[in-house]
Amino acid sequence: MLFPDLVTFHIHQDCHLPPYDARAYQYLLAGNGVFVRTETPFFEAIIPVAACTVRGLPSLQFLFRLKVSRIPGRLLTTALAVARRARRLDGELNEVLYHFHHQGQTVQLKRPRQHATRTSIIAPGYSDQAILCELHSHGNMPAFFSRTDDADEQGVRIYAVIGRLDTAPEIRLRLGVYGYWHPLPVTAVFTGTAGFKDLYLNKEKHTPCPSPLPLNQTIS
Repeated sequence: MLFPDLVTFHIHQDCHLPPYDARAYQYLLAGNGVFVRTETPFFEAIIPVAACTVRGLPSLQFLFRLKVSRIPGRLLTTALAVARRARRLDGELNEVLYHFHHQGQTVQLKRPRQHATRTSIIAPGYSDQAILCELHSHGNMPAFFSRTDDADEQGVRIYAVIGRLDTAPEIRLRLGVYGYWHPLPVTAVFTGTAGFKDLYLNKEKHTPCPSPLPLNQTIS
């Protein structure tokens, strides 16, 4: 195997986590299920994958700890303003894709090269290590993660979607770790909601979010 430490496997046998020894992510078997753990320059996280009972092992819980400063909420205001201008000739909104680049003490909002329609975005794959959060708009549709989003959002970063832009703007965030996801409140990543309704923990029937465990977050 070229990278034997790409993914590693550990049994959580005491109250201390094992050293993080994976290039991509680490599986942890705990008393309450299977978890996936990752660390990046921006955050560290533990996400539940499958619930089960393993007698004799201590339990784990979901963890998200941001290592850098949160993204200024005013950049969400800018994203909303730009998304509202992405009009078709018939007045309908096209979708828009944004990247939040975290570079030390500054964060930049960028709109990468893309071809968008009312219901889709075609853009090159981006592996830029400076991208902390990827956000796309749903025009006046609700903010939810579709099956297409699930297929596309396979990296390790924060993903966001905004919707109902002309009426009551709403936003949904999730933490992505190579195809595993967990919902996040907006203020875990941004300094404010910028007037968006945060759909964290919203249980609308179109929302494919897992049932979250208690959030353990540290904001710097």
